[in-house]
Amino acid sequence: MAKKPANLFYLLPLAGLVPWTGMLIAMLACWGAQGRPIYWFMHSYQSPVYLSDIGATNLRPLFISCAGAQGLIYVICVACEYYQRAGRRWPWQKHKAYVAESSDYKTYASQLASQRYLMPPWYTRDERNLIWAATVLAAIGELALLFCSIFSTALYHHVHLSMVGVFIAFMFLSICCQGAEYFLMGKHYALIHPLASAEDHQITFEELSWKQWRGHIWNKFTLSATCKMSWLTLAFVWAICFGCCSSDSTKAAFEWVLCFWYSFYFLFFSIDFYLGGRYRDSKYFHQIQQQSFARYYKYDIRGDTKEEEEEEEADDTYSDIHIDQYSAMQVPDGKQLDKAKSQLQYRDDKSQFTLIAPSRSYHKNSDIQVISNNSNNI
Repeated sequence: MAKKPANLFYLLPLAGLVPWTGMLIAMLACWGAQGRPIYWFMHSYQSPVYLSDIGATNLRPLFISCAGAQGLIYVICVACEYYQRAGRRWPWQKHKAYVAESSDYKTYASQLASQRYLMPPWYTRDERNLIWAATVLAAIGELALLFCSIFSTALYHHVHLSMVGVFIAFMFLSICCQGAEYFLMGKHYALIHPLASAEDHQITFEELSWKQWRGHIWNKFTLSATCKMSWLTLAFVWAICFGCCSSDSTKAAFEWVLCFWYSFYFLFFSIDFYLGGRYRDSKYFHQIQQQSFARYYKYDIRGDTKEEEEEEEADDTYSDIHIDQYSAMQVPDGKQLDKAKSQLQYRDDKSQFTLIAPSRSYHKNSDIQVISNNSNNI
């Protein structure tokens, strides 16, 4: 019995699957109902005809609308993965620091288990950058597909073929970025997974070469990446067959195979969103040792802008959060508090700081531990 989903994001890819697959079935059915005609702009008999040939007839509005709808939803799906893993924020929104809701210390695991993250966040900025790249590349590729439907093969044959090439190239790169993102996450997760050995838990990601894998390798991230790359491999093989065949009928058959095969990629999004949204209820998440999150998960209280990063590197005023690395310390008196505040060169005048013990945020230049009490960017 399927378990209840954590949210409804998993339905979004299915909304893109329906118009694309429905369009393919409708166009084939119409062509068959018309008696499998050979259109006026075709040079010889073939069966089946190309998708673009049917899309250049009176079904052109259907071709344009459905290609545009699925393309828009596809790009939104890639962007929504960033949104869910970034803690419900978009790249143009400020990265707000963690807000202490009470004086009780919250572990990093409990922060991840909160409703802030709809999917487990990325481990490093490499995965974040791959999501960005995949989104941009997908947007360019889907725009090319839209132009491909607008510039029909009957009237703008060379433009049509050029747009097909752009669509294939950029979608290939976008899916490669998505696969690389999940492989990186899977490689990180393998080291901290409860099923990994105690020896593997002591290994850091930086100690491994690009081709080394340790720990519980076949986790949900690795399996997802493997499925995506397997899908891409088969699509690449069929694309090669499409290009190498001399018969138009055979080439058209491979084109239809590729078109229907493309529909299955939306299911990968749906499965990722469903499983990712249920990470708080997963079997192994709560068994991961808390210090493991500090070594691998990316939880940076700093802003993401280049200017902020340069200021932070110059001032060296604080570092990333480290969990359970430092023991509890005594709360200093008023003079020590004033001295600590003067040493912290934060840019936000509205920030207020409260010393607590035990705290998990460590200041490099003093013996004082601090945590922000407001949600402003530090």
